[in-house]
Amino acid sequence: MSRLAFLLLALVPAGTACLTPKLALMAPVSALDVNAPADAALVVFVRESSACDGGEAFRLVDENVRFVGESAPASKFSVRLPAGRHAFFAWQPSGDLPPDQFPFVNQVGAVEADLAPGHVYYVTVAIANDRFGIRKTCSNYQWIALRLVDPGDADLKQTMSGAQAWVPDTAGGQRVVDAERDEVIRHMELGKRKLRRP
Repeated sequence: MSRLAFLLLALVPAGTACLTPKLALMAPVSALDVNAPADAALVVFVRESSACDGGEAFRLVDENVRFVGESAPASKFSVRLPAGRHAFFAWQPSGDLPPDQFPFVNQVGAVEADLAPGHVYYVTVAIANDRFGIRKTCSNYQWIALRLVDPGDADLKQTMSGAQAWVPDTAGGQRVVDAERDEVIRHMELGKRKLRRP
């Protein structure tokens, strides 16, 4: 075997491992249930892969500081919620600009919606900052956007078809959220600022 062939074989497992997200608070499933129960709403969170994506998971909580799930590149998961007004907040736990040095920077994604029972809603989780500058390089820090999208959207259908289905570890995720409550609240406050914008 040539040295080049050996090096290529050695790199394949490492490259493949990078493609599979490591989600401590989620479990993979073979298929995603997208049928809303008659007495509750179903919200499907879906994230595509981006050229500026570092592969990190984004944490999601709702307006009541409840763990919703983790969103990795090319992933999807759903949660059942009671009907009514809900807000969702997402951020990258290890990817913030230092708040003491950049107090006015807001990297948190937020979305708010009125949810009706028996309906399915789709929220895209995306990196809001794209490549920039002459060299079209990616920022070291990620700004996150949450958007409520129409289920008939062509881009949504394509992203859904290529995304791995996951199910949240609700109890484990809530323990993490409770343990990091001050940081969670800080991120939620940043998200609420976005929701208050006209």
